[in-house]
Amino acid sequence: MNVGDLINKEPISASNRASIREVAQIMKKENISSVIITSDAKPIGIVTERDIVRAVADGLSYDSPIETIMTKGLIMVTPDKDVTEALLIMYQNNIRHLVVINEKGNLLGVVSIRDVARALNLMAIDLSFW
Repeated sequence: MNVGDLINKEPISASNRASIREVAQIMKKENISSVIITSDAKPIGIVTERDIVRAVADGLSYDSPIETIMTKGLIMVTPDKDVTEALLIMYQNNIRHLVVINEKGNLLGVVSIRDVARALNLMAIDLSFW
């Protein structure tokens, strides 16, 4: 099974020009725990609930640019990456989200550790029947 098989919805992203407040509002509206930050439609960072909590605890203005709290240096894969390889990448880099891009570097989706674990569990169940 490939990572591309796990993408089941359009990725939620925000411009690098958005504020912390705007990204938090997107998270609330979409009921998600992370947002990919883009510049010219290319992924450049990620913001998670933890980042928002830290910003609030540190007293940052909600109108501060999202770039001030986003994690840069995204780990990205193409949709043909095997899910077992994806799990290893996540483990080695201590991350819970993998950004999936096409050959042009455009955002296709985000795969979470939960998505990968679910897929591997289903694969194991399937193998147990044989």
